[in-house]
Amino acid sequence: MDWKEALPKIITQPGSRLRFAEPLAKHTYFGIGGEATAYMEVNTVNELAALARFHKQWDVPIAVIGRGSNLLVSDAGFKGIGVRLIGKLAKLEVDGDVVSVGAGLSLPRLSKTMSRRGLSGVEFALGIPGSVGGALIMNAGAWGSSFGDVVRNVTVMTDTGELVELTHAEANFEYRHSGLDAYFCVTGATLTLEPGDVDTITERMQAFYKQKVATQPFAEENAGCMFKNPAGDSAGRLIDISGLKGYRIGGAEVSTVHGNFILNIDNATAEDVLNLVAHIQQQVREKTGISLQTEVKRLGFD
Repeated sequence: MDWKEALPKIITQPGSRLRFAEPLAKHTYFGIGGEATAYMEVNTVNELAALARFHKQWDVPIAVIGRGSNLLVSDAGFKGIGVRLIGKLAKLEVDGDVVSVGAGLSLPRLSKTMSRRGLSGVEFALGIPGSVGGALIMNAGAWGSSFGDVVRNVTVMTDTGELVELTHAEANFEYRHSGLDAYFCVTGATLTLEPGDVDTITERMQAFYKQKVATQPFAEENAGCMFKNPAGDSAGRLIDISGLKGYRIGGAEVSTVHGNFILNIDNATAEDVLNLVAHIQQQVREKTGISLQTEVKRLGFD
């Protein structure tokens, strides 16, 4: 028996799903990427723990891809299992100003629900299309706020299926980075938010969202900001002054609205995107002396 024959035994709960030879382009905001050998939507902690043990037993690569909002998948696909957390792993529970969130929960849902509850701290997240798990691992943020700012603790799973609770300090949050990708999977977190006026919080959230819509591309397929902002500067500004807005390689193009976004304009391949990334890095380095570092995660590349 090989691992593909053994894998279906993990699925025990209604709602969880397993598909083989699944195109990951369907599960990323970029709309780019080849097939994963298998794709799973996991509903419960027990199934996720079984998958962790399966990963260790069979030594098969596993990638939790979340909502695929900050991900570039190789044209050759991913020789392993792509995973999305759903159901009980996307929970949302509120107790006063303390909020328990599952890693599979979408950030827009979290932001909107908290504004209705009169809880402040995640207004910036309405315009970020990813999941809580991705936001924790990447310490996602916008408008001067980062997700790690509101985190009290994080629950992770080891590759033996054990749940471990980490303190805020143990999560090692940094700018667009954390120490959480050292574990098999992030399963959720506890947040501490600030009670406030519902209307004020909602207005702030909507103002952030309107500003995002006005200054960033929304209609075209993309993976969000391609590069990290250098200290004290903006990657978008550096790309703009380097004359790269609208520059295109194959089906990939630098947004004319915001230079830090690469768009899938016309059936772009991952190779198109990486060639464009390399060109941007070279041009910005030559013109400004600054080396841009990518923020978007990559999957399936050597």
